[in-house]
Amino acid sequence: MDNRSLPRQYPRWLGRLAALSDSPRRTAAAFALGVFLSFSPFLGLQVFAGMGLSFVLRLNRMAIFIGLCTNLPWVMVPWYALTTALGATLLRVPLATDVGGRLRALLEMPIYRAPFWDSAVEILRPFLWSFVLGSTLGALVVGALAYVTVSRVMARVNASGAA
Repeated sequence: MDNRSLPRQYPRWLGRLAALSDSPRRTAAAFALGVFLSFSPFLGLQVFAGMGLSFVLRLNRMAIFIGLCTNLPWVMVPWYALTTALGATLLRVPLATDVGGRLRALLEMPIYRAPFWDSAVEILRPFLWSFVLGSTLGALVVGALAYVTVSRVMARVNASGAA
């Protein structure tokens, strides 16, 4: 699927959400939870968390899964860079002036050797809490926007289908 076909996919995804048997609010909540998890700092654990929460909260797994698919690979790097920068600003974590040089030196090392990983941890350690805070706050905002948008659209879809 190329970028030009993504906008054409939205009506199909909305149709799948509207076809679910839950109320618009519950479907929107499930979708928003998936979106939140998709943009959260829980990299690699989103699907497990989403499916586990779908059982615990009795939310629609399909709506959560569709929400989980919203953070696309080409969005992830800018998203996490910007939200980590936001977290660093909020936590007042200073950015070392030589980070660029340290990253260049890191990328010259073989990835399969211990010095690479030791250096990577040393460079990234100051940003751990910035990453957690920034991406969590960002995920909350995106999830809330997803809930409001989808619940309104689904209410209109259901109202037009009932008319």
